[in-house]
Amino acid sequence: MAKRKPDLQKIVSLKRQKAEQDFHRAKQGRDQVGAEAARLEESLRALDGQHGEPETFLLALKNGHASKLIHDIETVRATVTEKESYLRSAHDVLKRAFDSEDRLKRMKD
Repeated sequence: MAKRKPDLQKIVSLKRQKAEQDFHRAKQGRDQVGAEAARLEESLRALDGQHGEPETFLLALKNGHASKLIHDIETVRATVTEKESYLRSAHDVLKRAFDSEDRLKRMKD
């Protein structure tokens, strides 16, 4: 029994489905890293705006907590930039997949 060749429509649909999954995964990754950046920035704001004793803030500076937060924020922001780049790439692939599907439908009509 000869194997049947996959239908072109099915192949294009599977590629679109994979592109959608990749796009949503990239969006989730970007959103998670963005939430982490917001959490770190809020921690720094809380540290900066402490209403407690000035010694608490000075102790945080002395022990490097504020510096570490700033470094972590910069690192996470760089990661957000990378994730956004990957998200744009995944979006472009998804657009091409939808375009291929549309072209295929127009050819059949």
